[in-house]
Amino acid sequence: MVAEVTDTTLTRTGSPLLYRVGTVLLLVFASSFSYGQSDNPGNSSRAWADSVYLSFENNRLDDPSRALGIFDSVLKVLAQYGDTCRMARVSSWRSHCFDKVGELDSAVVVAQKALKWFGPSCDSVVLMSIRVNMGNALLSLGEYAKVKKISEEGIAQWNETWAYSISRNGLYTNRAIAIANLGDLQGALEAFRDVLRNAQAEQIAQNEVDALSNLGAVFGVLSNNGTDALMLDSSAHYQELALQISKRLEDRAGVMLLYSNLSSLAYDRGRFRNALVYADSARSLAAVLKSRDMLSTAAALQAKCYRELRIWDSAYHYLEVHRAHKDTLLDEEKVKAITEMQEKYESEKKAKEILGLKAVNLESELEKVQVKRTRNIYLFSAIGVVGLAIALWARLRFVHRSRAAIQKEKDISEGLLHNILPEEVATELKAKGYADVKEFEQATILFTDFKGFTQLTEKLTAAQLVAEIDHCFKAFDGIMDTYDIEKIKTIGDAYMAAGGLPDTAHGHPLDVVRAALEMQAFMASYKAERAGQDRLFFEMRVGIHTGPVIAGIVGVKKFAYDIWGDTVNTASRMESSGEVGQVNISESTYELVKEVPELRFAPRGKVQAKGKGEMEMYFVAAA
Repeated sequence: MVAEVTDTTLTRTGSPLLYRVGTVLLLVFASSFSYGQSDNPGNSSRAWADSVYLSFENNRLDDPSRALGIFDSVLKVLAQYGDTCRMARVSSWRSHCFDKVGELDSAVVVAQKALKWFGPSCDSVVLMSIRVNMGNALLSLGEYAKVKKISEEGIAQWNETWAYSISRNGLYTNRAIAIANLGDLQGALEAFRDVLRNAQAEQIAQNEVDALSNLGAVFGVLSNNGTDALMLDSSAHYQELALQISKRLEDRAGVMLLYSNLSSLAYDRGRFRNALVYADSARSLAAVLKSRDMLSTAAALQAKCYRELRIWDSAYHYLEVHRAHKDTLLDEEKVKAITEMQEKYESEKKAKEILGLKAVNLESELEKVQVKRTRNIYLFSAIGVVGLAIALWARLRFVHRSRAAIQKEKDISEGLLHNILPEEVATELKAKGYADVKEFEQATILFTDFKGFTQLTEKLTAAQLVAEIDHCFKAFDGIMDTYDIEKIKTIGDAYMAAGGLPDTAHGHPLDVVRAALEMQAFMASYKAERAGQDRLFFEMRVGIHTGPVIAGIVGVKKFAYDIWGDTVNTASRMESSGEVGQVNISESTYELVKEVPELRFAPRGKVQAKGKGEMEMYFVAAA
């Protein structure tokens, strides 16, 4: 198996945040806590913000989700003092964090805000950091031509007298990855050699590892599916060099990935026993790091090697190990089928919108024809009143029918647009050609997820799977309409909705809780019906959290209304920390609905939530 030129094999470098954080990060969080307890921030708030800023300036963070909350607080303090240069830097770091947690649209939007804050008096290296983080997000979105342009602009502006900054390496690395993904592999080799030369000149070992790994990946692709032995040898050479440095740096995750790459290369070169040694090393580190993806990949490699060596019992054993790990992962092919169907549906809606525009043009042409025909009637009135009346009556019937058809198509287009966007946003978009991004001080976010979805994908055909999800999501859509809650989107088997936006008068937290209880009631009925028919069924977790969010339209193709902010992440954690058949709510939502007599609550105490630490949670049910 040859390493592919993707974001997983081509290592990206970000801003100065990429240095490892040790005790400094603990100091930052301690400072954050102290500021949060302060009754009168005043000058102390600025001192706190400066302290946090300097702590992150030359350090690397390991928890982007948690850092986002700190950066939000820092930005508020800096805004009070009008320190736009540092606001640009912090916004650049926030973009990096959003990219790391997978919120790519937010990463791009925040990077654009960073560019807005940057001014002539700011440190030019800050601009380079923004370019790198913008490039990182665009790489994740597959916008390779834009990444190449942004990176080359930064490289051209770089001043050789500047002190070392990891942003320079980021510009060169992002440029090389973009070139590789644009199909110019020879150009990518030269670009990664530039990265390697810079890393060696600056004596930055981690940058050197990244460059060597990426050179190995490109040579692997150039091996033409493993048929070019010389290219495979070159790939292995660079991966071995990267492995030696990674061991010296004690980078266990990097060493694990390199062992896996070298195992694949050894297999392609027919060196099956060497491949087994590398794969076993990768599995050992994966067990320590709890990387289920790598455990599955390494076991699959071992099964292939034992098969080639005709050691059948070991081949079968590791194939079973591989399947056991894979069963816990999302079945990508079936989810891809669902995504393709959703995209097809969106394309059809877009086609309807275009048809509606054509209908408007047709109506205009019909009105012109009517005016012209009326002039002709008066001009040739002597021809005969009876014949003229008949012709006019026929024409009026035609116009009436045409207008009816046009109105029908317009109604369809309007309906489709309102299915894609909230009514207020759709109206703003039609009036202005764009819709403003808005902040909401209080919104209530609801997340759902089906238990055992991965296992069911193995037992249902793609058509059956889509039909079952569609059945449930249609019911959820109806419940959202009943309570005036805005459906945001679906992601695979997850459903997301929000109350309190875009119209703050609708979707009170109580309405969202009621809707969640009704959704669980529907799922209970659905389960009983499917079980009675001896059919497979879904069970569901629901999580709810209330807090501030940002909302707006993202993208220019297949645009969608979306929301961002820590509130969204917390709501997701409420769902993942909940239980099947229950509605799990956060403390902030509980405070807003606790006095409602129709509800009863079961306090869960402090529950560990991924990326959030311990949080107060409550199960809510109808009284």
